[in-house]
Parts: sequence; structure tokens; C-alpha cells
Amino acid sequence: MTVSDTKAKFLQAYPYPIPSVWSTVTQELLVQGHFAKYNAKSEYSELASLGFVSVFDQLYEGFPSETEKVKIFNAFLGALGEDAAKTRADAEALGAFAASAGGVDGLSANPIFATMAAKSAENKLMYTKYIAIGIFRMLELAKATDPKALEALAQAGGLSLKKVNGDLAMYKGLLSKLASAKELQEEFLEREKRKTAERMAKKAEAEAAAQASE
Repeated sequence: MTVSDTKAKFLQAYPYPIPSVWSTVTQELLVQGHFAKYNAKSEYSELASLGFVSVFDQLYEGFPSETEKVKIFNAFLGALGEDAAKTRADAEALGAFAASAGGVDGLSANPIFATMAAKSAENKLMYTKYIAIGIFRMLELAKATDPKALEALAQAGGLSLKKVNGDLAMYKGLLSKLASAKELQEEFLEREKRKTAERMAKKAEAEAAAQASE
């Protein structure tokens, strides 16, 4: 399975144009997802599911159609051979657990961290940025946003805090760039609306003047 095959599967499932502000990022994430999926260590992870859903929902915040957003979500995961319904359900379940965990100690007691630490120790863990984002989202939901809390969860999962922090910085940078792109698009659309209104007004004036001269 090549990157082109994955892209083709996505386009087959969702053969409609996506506004450029979302399309570019979606294609980048699809390529990254392809390489992660077809890595020898690749394995499904509820924590990574929470991370991906968090990224997708934030990237597509403000998308013109909620129905189309769901279709894109399904097409994206389907192109990677993943179950979109399971991904969403597992993310919501883990999010609900985090919200009721009562803090970092409650979070670290979740078996996913012990399992992750064991795989990491054996060099069998397929780490992706979505795991880092999933951890961050769990901390957000548990209202445990102290930097030491992030360190504690990274340690519980046998992860490098430096790597986790690096991926989170890239994630925040991506959201910042997307927000700027959305602002530029909104400004462009507003200018186009004004220009259209001005053209219509001038046309109406010309028509009125023509009728008055008859």
C-alpha cells in the first residue's frame, strides 16, 4: 500500500472539494497517518484515538457543514483502514474516564499506561504524536495542567518527556497556523462580499439611470 493508494482511497470515499484552509492540513495528516499505519510496530491505541479525535475536531472547528465534517472524518480513517466509529467511541470513553479521574494519580492508574510502559521497555511501542496529544487531552479533561502532571503521565507510559513536549509544541504551532489561515480566509470572503455588494449597487444605479432617461 503506497501513499498514493491511501490518498486515492480517501478521494474515493470523499470525492468533493474541501476548502483549502482545511484541505492542505488534511492531506499532510493523511500522509503522516499512512506511514504510521504501515510501520512494523503499528498497533491500535485508544490513547492515540483520543489524540487524533482531538486534533481533527480542533482543526475542523468552524467547518461550514457538520454533516460533511463527519463524512471527511469517516473517509480519512477509512483510507487508513481504521474503524471511524470505534475510534470516536474509544476517544469519548477515554475522555469520560479522564474527566472523572480526579487528577494525575487517577489518570496514571489507567492500565493503558502500564501497557504502554511495558511495550516501550521492550522497544515494541509505536509512538506517534497522537499519543502525546492524547495525554495532553486527558490532563486537560482532568484539570491537571501543571507541567509536573505531564511529566508524571509521560513517565507512567515510559515515554520521553522531551519527545512528548516537542510533539505538543508542533501541535500547538499547527493550530496557531490554522487559526491564522482561517482569519485570512474570512477576511478574503468578507472583501469579496463587499466587492459583490458594490458591483450590484452600481449595476442597480446604472439600470435606474437608464430607465429614468427613457
